[in-house]
Amino acid sequence: MRKATIVAALLLLTPAVSQAKTLEDLLVEKGVITKGEAAGASDAGTSKVYWNQGTRVDFPDTGFTTNIATLLQTRYAFTDQDESAGLKNTSSFDVNRARLIISGTALNKEFSYMLSTDFISAPDSDANNGESPSVRDAYIDWKPCNDDSGIRLGVAKTAISRQFNTDQQSMQFADRSATSEYFTIGRATGATAFGTLADGMIEGSAGVYNNDTNPTTANEPNDSTHHTGVAAVRLNPTGKMNVHEEGDIDWTEDLATSLGVAYAYADRTAGLDVETNLINVDANLKYMGWGIHAEYFNKNVSDGAGDPSGFYAQGGYYFVPKKMELAARYGYTDCDNGLATGTCAGNDSISEASATLNYYFWRHNLKAQLGYDFVSTDPMAGSDVNSNRYIFQLSSYF
Repeated sequence: MRKATIVAALLLLTPAVSQAKTLEDLLVEKGVITKGEAAGASDAGTSKVYWNQGTRVDFPDTGFTTNIATLLQTRYAFTDQDESAGLKNTSSFDVNRARLIISGTALNKEFSYMLSTDFISAPDSDANNGESPSVRDAYIDWKPCNDDSGIRLGVAKTAISRQFNTDQQSMQFADRSATSEYFTIGRATGATAFGTLADGMIEGSAGVYNNDTNPTTANEPNDSTHHTGVAAVRLNPTGKMNVHEEGDIDWTEDLATSLGVAYAYADRTAGLDVETNLINVDANLKYMGWGIHAEYFNKNVSDGAGDPSGFYAQGGYYFVPKKMELAARYGYTDCDNGLATGTCAGNDSISEASATLNYYFWRHNLKAQLGYDFVSTDPMAGSDVNSNRYIFQLSSYF
């Protein structure tokens, strides 16, 4: 009888004990220590190895973590070129990206770091105009106050174009929109301050970067005292939203929306002073398997190199929840009567239409994409030049 009474008493006490807060929990609530310091105190002397978007190693006794991941994109593409314009069809197997990404934290998350390299130069803004293996990201973040605000120093993506700031493994399509690729200023070396307000409903950043007049890599030293400035603000009226994972693979039950605005200014000296103003606006929505993303760009260059503008809009739906997605996209770039530079030079406009069928073996970490792209270039003189591309891509992020 006595043993039964003791067992019953222990059972009654169990809920209270299980809900009791530890000393570390109480110190965190009072603001005496941070969550990172609490984790280090409770797990001191132990280390953990587990998977979290890569192989992660935690050393709580020193407040240090490291994460190692790989990104591989292998594809086949058949491109039906416009033979009347003297172009040839192509059929090619390619490894589009082969990246090693190392990241982590130090001093109980007060500092974090990122180092990523690509052993194959992709033919877009990620390649930073390079044709050989190179560093993509190399920066250190310092967050002296909390996890949501701090300063970044090093080579990193600038805020122009939400889609450019979306990692390749998290995109709806095999490639970014041609419009986004045209207007983004890519990666740059500099310093960025960032932070959030109202529980993530407002996000903002401001940065200053090297302003080379003819850069060949993102890490090229500045060739003058001029710099590029970029500022951005994002509103998440329905609550914090991850705009850098396209589509709605999580099947969001409550409507999620986000609106972002970014601005870049550059004053370059290349024989003559050239001022560039670039404005970028993006809108995003996720709800019950629907993922919709759109962006608008407007660029003004003072030396008469044209004032191009453009937009794209894309949307997808998971007709098999979290497994199969069908998406479509349309983009248009106004080249300002051929005055704009780059791919716009000599062209009145460039338009694109794309469709993709995606199968997710394991979220965005392992997926197959079957896509179609139609690109039409309208030159100032002559007929339109059209191309059709059919692509199958297998992408992994482990």
